[in-house]
Amino acid sequence: MYKYKISVIIPTWNRCNLLRATLQNICNQTLPPYEIIVVDDNSTDGTLEMLRTEFAEKVICMSNPKRGPGAARNAGLKISTGDFIKFFDSDDVMSLNTLEVQVKKMIDTGKPYITGPYFYAYEKESKWIPTDDIIINYYDLPSNISLTHWMIWGLFITIPSMLFRKEFIDKIGDWPEDMITSEDWAYLWRIAMIEPFPAHTNDCAFIYRVHKYQSTGKNLNNEKRDREKFKVLDEIYKRDIEKGKFSCFEKLLFRNKFYQIANVTDDMLFRKLLLERAGRFQFLMWQYIRIKMKFGRIRSKTDWQPMHRVIKDKLIVDNYIELCYGK
Repeated sequence: MYKYKISVIIPTWNRCNLLRATLQNICNQTLPPYEIIVVDDNSTDGTLEMLRTEFAEKVICMSNPKRGPGAARNAGLKISTGDFIKFFDSDDVMSLNTLEVQVKKMIDTGKPYITGPYFYAYEKESKWIPTDDIIINYYDLPSNISLTHWMIWGLFITIPSMLFRKEFIDKIGDWPEDMITSEDWAYLWRIAMIEPFPAHTNDCAFIYRVHKYQSTGKNLNNEKRDREKFKVLDEIYKRDIEKGKFSCFEKLLFRNKFYQIANVTDDMLFRKLLLERAGRFQFLMWQYIRIKMKFGRIRSKTDWQPMHRVIKDKLIVDNYIELCYGK
């Protein structure tokens, strides 16, 4: 019955109404997933009741209370049985052809994972309203420059835009379970270290949903976010960058990330530690980066850098939105 067995894993916490729309979207895919695994982190808004009454035959539901999104994804992955894995968020939706397009592209290219575009939108009166008609990651990255290089410069590709082969995921290892803001960056780095040249398609897209219940951004303590980011960067630098096959300039550029955190923290002891990790010449490096970023915004004609491979096109965004509705 299932030519391609795709497992979709979704962590959730107190997003009952948002999750409902996400699950309906996934169930309506042109290539239905083999299984949908929802891992609930002790929701108190009726999430479990909704899942048991509205999606009892379509969703595998499990509880993983008060352990965070990384632990939830690990728990879902352990019970998954698909040959392909899609980590998705409980508040987003994707064009209804996404699973079909991505798995076929992976089969054609032989790559272990694939990336795709996304754009920001909010829902109003059952309609998706894009925030600015900008599509991120619309174009593929250059085939001769590694994803790790772009990440050192500041690129991040959202995990929900990806589809993975299960055997590749097994090589990556577990998601970090001791943080809620930088676990996806740490996971993406490990992905890029193993396979720095992913497949890509823009025949589908996902909507990064903007709403007031988001678990990142303004709803999080700045100090906690900065310390989690430092922990991830410090581990990566010591494990992979310092003695790895990176140029001296890339190492200096990576250390500037510590300098950038130091510039926004109010904790003087923490700032001192960050500046020690950053090392010398980082003020000059930061000025160089700022100038380069300014010209990058001019080139892309948006607030995004060229490495984010953006396009601003209302027609393409509208077409993606139509695909999310199945029209």
